[in-house]
Amino acid sequence: MYVLIAVLCLFFVIYSLYRSHQNAKWKLINSSLTKDEFFQVLDILSSANIRYKVQPPTPRKSHYDIYVQIDDEVSAIYLLQTVILSENRVTK
Repeated sequence: MYVLIAVLCLFFVIYSLYRSHQNAKWKLINSSLTKDEFFQVLDILSSANIRYKVQPPTPRKSHYDIYVQIDDEVSAIYLLQTVILSENRVTK
């Protein structure tokens, strides 16, 4: 019985370390409150061939988080700023 508990605890510890290592490669660049903004950002990132990862909203979270890899963080932020800034200039 104690061996089973020890094995399960060891499994959860190893799995937690693995997940934290995997998530360390991604940076949060945008938290969208609306679906329109969320899909607009995803469209911009996919058109520039920047890999992204999303976490859908849950009942406790009502926003969409968009992550990019650390290597693409600067280019993704620059791209989003220039595209959104140019759209704001066009609408004014």
